Amino acid sequence: MGAGFAYLQFQQQQQASHDALISNQVSKGFEQLGGDKVEQRLGGIYALEGVLNNSDQYQRPVLEPLCVFVRDHAKADRSSEGPPSTDIQAALTVIGRRVVLLNEIPVLGLLVSPVDLRGAHLPKADLSGAKLNNADLRGADLRGASLKEVSLYDADLSEADLSNTNLAFAHLRGANLTEANLTGAMLSLVYLSGADLTGARRLSQEQLNQACDTAVKLDPGLTIRACGGK
Repeated sequence: MGAGFAYLQFQQQQQASHDALISNQVSKGFEQLGGDKVEQRLGGIYALEGVLNNSDQYQRPVLEPLCVFVRDHAKADRSSEGPPSTDIQAALTVIGRRVVLLNEIPVLGLLVSPVDLRGAHLPKADLSGAKLNNADLRGADLRGASLKEVSLYDADLSEADLSNTNLAFAHLRGANLTEANLTGAMLSLVYLSGADLTGARRLSQEQLNQACDTAVKLDPGLTIRACGGK
């Protein structure tokens, strides 16, 4: 009994020390994220990534402010047509490669994700291979962005500007692309099962011929072949 109680106390002390360390790391990360110098902000972003990938408790409280950081800083630089600044791209990379923890386990076949980048100004951003399932990207400016192999299951991309975006091998099952601008978007081998592309602007049959899938919602006159079909 005595040995068991001592071990329990030891475990509790270890957990308390771990929680205190994580809490301090979060506080320091947010402090640096609000810094005036890009080096400070980068330090904060990567410090918060450590928390994001190792704590279920703090994942949402860390991920949401990172999304706010991207939206607010990108909005401030809305006149730019070039790629995102170093710190914004770093935050996007951290958001996209985060480890899926307990608060994102499948629920009735869906992945619950708090990623909110509505209206973000991100032309030429690199989101290749990012995990953005169920993300809110309504009205986002992603012109010329690289979305190769990105996972966007059930994501909302309605009214997003995806002109000249590279979506090759992207997973868009169940995604909402209504009224999205797809001018010149590359759709090579895009997985579109159950996606809604009704009202998508500048979507051509030639683009759809690059993809293959079933149950895709399209405007009249547009078709998509089943995978493995001729």
